[in-house]
Amino acid sequence: MGQGREDKGGRMRPVKARVWDIKAKEWKEVIGVFHQWGNSFDEYEAGPGNFTVAIVELPDGIIITPLANEVKFIDK
Repeated sequence: MGQGREDKGGRMRPVKARVWDIKAKEWKEVIGVFHQWGNSFDEYEAGPGNFTVAIVELPDGIIITPLANEVKFIDK
């Protein structure tokens, strides 16, 4: 089992994630499968700010990277 992405049967773990919809200008909840953790950053005047994101695949194949604290594993 690697980085929490698979259960004991080798299946990808389902997650619920909250993401910002830029077009609708609102938060939305989506369901997908967790691949692994990743890193992202934002640039500020004082320099970059790093943070952890989840790499999540949606049912239509789109990959999103919500913040770690916006992801909930829903298989347990």
